[in-house]
Amino acid sequence: MLKKSWRSYLLTLFLLVLAVVEIPIIAAGQTTKPAPADTIIVLGAKLIGREPSTMLRLRLEEAVRLYEANYAPSIIVSGGKGWDEEISEAAAMKAFLVRHGVPESAVYIEEQSKNTFQNLAFSQAVMRERNLSNAIIVSNASHIRRALALASQLQLPATGAPAPMADNLYLTTKQYVREGAAMVSLLFIEPK
Repeated sequence: MLKKSWRSYLLTLFLLVLAVVEIPIIAAGQTTKPAPADTIIVLGAKLIGREPSTMLRLRLEEAVRLYEANYAPSIIVSGGKGWDEEISEAAAMKAFLVRHGVPESAVYIEEQSKNTFQNLAFSQAVMRERNLSNAIIVSNASHIRRALALASQLQLPATGAPAPMADNLYLTTKQYVREGAAMVSLLFIEPK
């Protein structure tokens, strides 16, 4: 009898977490739309050697699409060098964008950040230096809700442009679970 009630408790808890945390993350990734802005901020992600990982490539492709559609005249690429990376994420991102037709002069680099909060805070500093007042934040669909929540905390005027998720069920599930935990942590830990 105890086992059955314990299972019911866990199932209820799981469904509650799903409803309160994961559904808004999934919804934001499907419904968030960008508005024209002064710049596009592309949040960094893992590199493979000197090249963007699948998730980062999808973000960069979305940034190119927005740039070519005249949503913004510039792009800020944001991401430092991880311990297992040969170059900074921002350097690899800029190289990708230039190879895909974005003029080098339209791409600004922020390469000190180590997490999403720093991506946005340090990109906001680049915006201030260049007199840019609002942005479109580009990240994958699973990440856009948290990115916009952090932008709001920083009082960074921004809309979001969710890039697609990888065509890989394991990776996509892992990313949504990770974002759920990260959103919950925002309730208890001040970002820095």
